[in-house]
Order: sequence, then C-alpha cells, then structure tokens
Amino acid sequence: MKRCVIALSVLVLLVLIGCGSSTTTPPPGPGTPTDRFPATADILMANFQLAYETMDPAMLGRVTHPQSMIILQQSTRSTFPDVGEILDHTEQTRIIGRMFSGQDVLAPGGIVVPAVQTLQFQTFQRVGSWGMSPPTAAIPNTENALYSVQVLFDRGQLYSTMKVTGNIRFYVAHHDSTVGGQTLQYYQIIGQVDLTDDAPFNGADKPAESSAWGSVHALFR
Repeated sequence: MKRCVIALSVLVLLVLIGCGSSTTTPPPGPGTPTDRFPATADILMANFQLAYETMDPAMLGRVTHPQSMIILQQSTRSTFPDVGEILDHTEQTRIIGRMFSGQDVLAPGGIVVPAVQTLQFQTFQRVGSWGMSPPTAAIPNTENALYSVQVLFDRGQLYSTMKVTGNIRFYVAHHDSTVGGQTLQYYQIIGQVDLTDDAPFNGADKPAESSAWGSVHALFR
C-alpha cells in the first residue's frame, strides 16, 4: 500500500511537471533581496542553500514546487513511524515554519523539540552533472543531480548540534516565466531523495549528533 501511495504521488507530480505554462513571476518579498531569479538549476540550488542558512521560509517557499516531496529513508520511517514514506509539500511547509521559527516546539506526544538557533552548510557540492533520471528511478524522467552535503543544526549550548552528512539527490522542474517582457525558465525543486548517513536519532546530549536529513525534518513535524 505504501509503495502505491508513493507511485501515485510521483505520477501526479510528473503530470504537473508536463503542464508548465507561461506566468508572470512576482518579485521577492521584502526582507529577501539576496535570492536570485532561478533561471538555471544551479542558481536554484544556491537559493535553496541560502534559504536554509538564513532560515527564511518565504524564500524556501519560492524554491520548492507546490507538489514537491522528500522521500525518506527506512531509518527515518522506523524512528518516526507516524510520518510515512514521504514528506509532501504541506508537511514540509509546516516543518520548515517550525524549524525556522527560532522557538522550541512540541512534537506529537508533547515532547519538547529544542529550537534551531543557527544552520550552516559546511558542504553543499554538486557531484557530477545534471541529467534525466531513468524510468526506474524514485522520480522517473526528471532532471536531477546528486549533491554532497554536510549541514550543522546548532541548538545552543544546552543541546547537541545535529549534523547531517552524506548525499541528497535533488529533482527539479521548470516552467516559462515572463520577467520584464522576457521569457525565462523558472526552476523549482520538485523532489529530494534522502541518501545521507542514516545513524538513528536518539536525542543524546553530545557535541555533534549525526542524523539523516529526513530525520531532522521529521523531528519538527
């Protein structure tokens, strides 16, 4: 059943990729002047990194497609069995709002999740070139690239720093966008496959606690 849900989600996602149309893109909102128009996949990914490091949910909202999904690892699904196999766009929006708030939040069951105070990418590097995924891929027939990442989520002196290390495969889509009378491609992230190191999250009070990318996000669900 879970595999069917993912397959159906990917099918809907691919249909929507093929339905891109010309739009007029509004300028960035106030307070976010540093993200660039995502006319290429590489500019898009630079904006993605910037949105996380500045903890700007509005910028990240522009970066991600309304049908975007994060495909989680088995370790994340085992640690957070209520999450399922993917985080859809609605879940991501809620998670990012809580993660970027700078405030402690309550997880299901009333568990206090300490606030992320700062977030830093020590590594965010594309491995190889952009290309089309094969029909057998998690998200088939979609432009994608593998990124090597190391990210630190600093929660202050009283709590361990969460560290994400490994790879994430990013899938992107684009549509025509009219800017100043010129038609450009507007890229957005439509999928992420979490391939980071999947050490189980245990909440231990250590200087740096390794965890998967999806697990850190699921913590703020």
